[in-house]
Amino acid sequence: MRIFLTSFFLFFLLSCSNYELSFHNQKGKNLNDLKGKWTVINYWADWCPPCIKEIPELHNLDKNHEDIQVFLFNFDRLEGEELNEQMVRFNITLPALITNPQDFYDIVIPEALPVSYLINPNLQLVETLNGPQTEMSFLEVIKNY
Repeated sequence: MRIFLTSFFLFFLLSCSNYELSFHNQKGKNLNDLKGKWTVINYWADWCPPCIKEIPELHNLDKNHEDIQVFLFNFDRLEGEELNEQMVRFNITLPALITNPQDFYDIVIPEALPVSYLINPNLQLVETLNGPQTEMSFLEVIKNY
């Protein structure tokens, strides 16, 4: 029985780390594909002015730092054409995560937006950043690790 439980636990851990992520208009990835880089998951919505103001900062963070990857998650869980329209409207070129981050991280649905979750290169959630951030504010937090 002990061997069975140990085997089950190992299988469970391995299957969790192989979680498949879906993206809008992009090929999916395995959660393990994110390893080795800092990851920012940003919750945003079109009705949130600070979210829209923050988008250029997120683009800069992603573009200017090879060791950081940024993904957006639409708070209203839009997909397909609705999400595409908003991405075009706000000139968003960052990958839009369709898979809910709550499915693979212990994330509480934010009460206010924007919110960014910072994940270290070992795929551990290390920070929740409430409110709009800048490229520099993200770098300051990362520097502390």
